[in-house]
Amino acid sequence: MNKIKNILGLTILEGLVSTAIVGIGFIAILQMVNYSVQSIDTSGERTKANYLVSMMAEDVIGHKNSIYGIDSLVDKVAIGIDGTVTVNQEERENARKFSDHLYNTEFFSGACGSTQGLLATAAGDTDPDAGNQGNQGPDNSPPTSIYGTQHKDGPSNKDEKWRQILGESRYLKCRGDRDIKKLKMYKICRWEDTCTTYSDSAINDNGMYIGRIQVNMNDGKKRKFLYFQADFNTRK
Repeated sequence: MNKIKNILGLTILEGLVSTAIVGIGFIAILQMVNYSVQSIDTSGERTKANYLVSMMAEDVIGHKNSIYGIDSLVDKVAIGIDGTVTVNQEERENARKFSDHLYNTEFFSGACGSTQGLLATAAGDTDPDAGNQGNQGPDNSPPTSIYGTQHKDGPSNKDEKWRQILGESRYLKCRGDRDIKKLKMYKICRWEDTCTTYSDSAINDNGMYIGRIQVNMNDGKKRKFLYFQADFNTRK
């Protein structure tokens, strides 16, 4: 009889306790799965932000000798060591290299579809194509190609590509109004007549251009910065 009593099975109380223990374990596992999914999504967004920031820096460096608004296939362009630009054997003050153009008109993209393109800054320049949006067609049609609009010069095409890629939640998810993307160019030298904003006695160039790219994610809680030397002009 004693052996039979020992193999009668579980009581109701023991079953309830076992069920509670197993339930707590499943709840913990589900929470870990949810956290893992969120972590993977966050890591993916940060990885994409790293690639996009590097892309912008490479675009500026790769086209540092391109002249904004000038078709190099039609016009004869010559650039002096001090950064002066000559078009068709005539020196033009309004013809600027890509870094000098970004110094005067920084790139800024607002959050969640409020694409603003290039904004006028110190020199009061304006971009005739600023604010053009093309991420989505009418009636929520599929996104258009980022290379759909073609300009006559490389810098303008890069501006257009940045607006298409960073203007909305096309590649990076927008989680709030503080998720902004911007590129600002600083010009530094020792001569105040050339560099009116930032001067440094240790820099003997006619102008050294330092780019600063900022990308905010997760409603501004995570920020990505990249500083890089974009270009420089040797003083005569």
